[in-house]
Amino acid sequence: MTKRKKQKRLEKFIDKLKNDEIDYEPVDEEDSGVDWSSYDKAQVNELKDMLLFVRNSVDEAVERLGFDHDSKTGRGRPSYPPEDLAKGVLLQQYFEVSNRVAAGFVDLFKEKLGIEEAYSYKTLERAYDNPHVAMILREVFEMSQEPVEDEEDTFSPDGTGIPNSIKNNWEKEKDSEDGDPSKGFTKMVAMIGATYQLISSVKFPDNPQSHESPYFEPLLEETADRYVQITLVSADSGFLSRDNCDLVEKHGGEPRIYPKEGITLKRKGSWAWADMLLNFIENPQEWLREYHTRSKVESGFSTFKRHFLSPLRKCIQRRRKTEAFARACDYNLKRASYIRRQEGLTAPWMAA
Repeated sequence: MTKRKKQKRLEKFIDKLKNDEIDYEPVDEEDSGVDWSSYDKAQVNELKDMLLFVRNSVDEAVERLGFDHDSKTGRGRPSYPPEDLAKGVLLQQYFEVSNRVAAGFVDLFKEKLGIEEAYSYKTLERAYDNPHVAMILREVFEMSQEPVEDEEDTFSPDGTGIPNSIKNNWEKEKDSEDGDPSKGFTKMVAMIGATYQLISSVKFPDNPQSHESPYFEPLLEETADRYVQITLVSADSGFLSRDNCDLVEKHGGEPRIYPKEGITLKRKGSWAWADMLLNFIENPQEWLREYHTRSKVESGFSTFKRHFLSPLRKCIQRRRKTEAFARACDYNLKRASYIRRQEGLTAPWMAA
């Protein structure tokens, strides 16, 4: 087939996609494969697992970071250990409560969490500015993915908005002519694994209306650093570019990025781009099945939002970003607890 004929075929297929004329045939899945007995146990033990995981992951993170507890000098009352503050932040976001109520929860669960001494709600509020707490949360986020680092190999990026007020709804506001998402939402752009729905990397842009595609590279680079291999990355048309296709190929994966009208088969230096589009016109059903793995990723966002129904509470932007990131940590820890009980996948820090 000549290049011109291939280009015409590509344009014809894209036109059919636009007009819903290609009937996608999903793989028949008669059995969901869910072990409902282990799922029930995971739900029953969720709170116990979360308290255990918050304690173990934070304590292990402090060990890995090499914080020196004996270096506190100077006048006045010694500062609270950053690990105790990090545990309070994770506990607060898991329960989605105010600072005052969260301080009460810290006092209630301090023995379970290994917290030396309860602290005031103002101390907890200031913890969101603490650089050591931020470092601990980053380490916890990475550790939460260790159970599946050699199991997950299919990923997808996407973006959403976390409301800053109970009045806001991202899906309605972003498509409304009068809506301005920048006023009422914190933008979240994340890469999520298709098999286990763990967040592999996440960013919170300052401008909620910013385009998501520039975040593809840092999200993919961080994901590649944390996982043994990447075989497939699927994304919507907002991420379509030759550079992004090349990035996926660079890390050993195949790109499946939804095509747009007006694109051409011209490589312009990108073999990954041409191969992706040729695969599309040669076997559209197989290509679409691989692309639609991102629907499993969308279910991860749905799970995230169903758990965190409350809007972000912090008014200062840097604290709000820490708050949002702590939710990503909690989401991963919760998913890790279910994966351990349902799939038997674990990591050394998860032991009781």
